[in-house]
Amino acid sequence: RTYAQICRLREAARARPDANLTAAHPGPCEAEPQILSQPHDVWNVTGQDVIFGCEVFAYPMASIEWRKDGLDIQLPGDDPHISVQFRGGPQRFEVTSWLQIQAVRPSDEGTYRCLARNALGQAEAPATLTVLTPDQLNSTGMSQQQSLSRAPEEEAGSEETEDYY
Repeated sequence: RTYAQICRLREAARARPDANLTAAHPGPCEAEPQILSQPHDVWNVTGQDVIFGCEVFAYPMASIEWRKDGLDIQLPGDDPHISVQFRGGPQRFEVTSWLQIQAVRPSDEGTYRCLARNALGQAEAPATLTVLTPDQLNSTGMSQQQSLSRAPEEEAGSEETEDYY
């Protein structure tokens, strides 16, 4: 039987001393990676910066890789305008990663995937980057500020509290 907390295991062991209950391992139950916050589709103008984020829970901890257009090349590769950062958290057994593309250019357009793995499995989440030239943006009638991505929950909100990233 699995107990959600070590305290519950100890209570059960005290209540039934003849059961010989012991902890199999510390930490949560082993689980394959689960993507808690996936990257969002973005469209932006050449020369601007773009950031994709991905937050993953797994036990044992997951490693995160970024790939583009289904290729097996792990980013950032040798491209100096692409960088990848990681940090633990925000909660225990979670990892957060960001892929940043500085001064996007038309060749950066494509689908980027956050790929999380541990010994039990893997999960992935894609996001698409669409790159417009300033002339293409002007033909849409939108301002450059409007071209930045918004999270889906923000798109449904009021225009007064728009957050862009």
